[in-house]
Amino acid sequence: MATRMKRPNGVDLAPLPTPPPLPPNASPGRRWRFHRDLVIYISSRTGVSQRVLADVFDLPRSRIAAIVKDFGGLCGQQTAP
Repeated sequence: MATRMKRPNGVDLAPLPTPPPLPPNASPGRRWRFHRDLVIYISSRTGVSQRVLADVFDLPRSRIAAIVKDFGGLCGQQTAP
């Protein structure tokens, strides 16, 4: 189920798609990276700059951009029923 998020200034965002679930046998490290990437993707969509995200997660800005692009592609493939 997609949820609607609002920016602080009241502008509606498109519904957030449900990310693909991890396989049941995913390792703890893979689950941690998946959740980190999900937080980065959602934060980026809600207006947090990639520079801030890079500082918070101690990653290069190019890696943040790749996560947003890759995660956006995964979530963009799904369609709402």
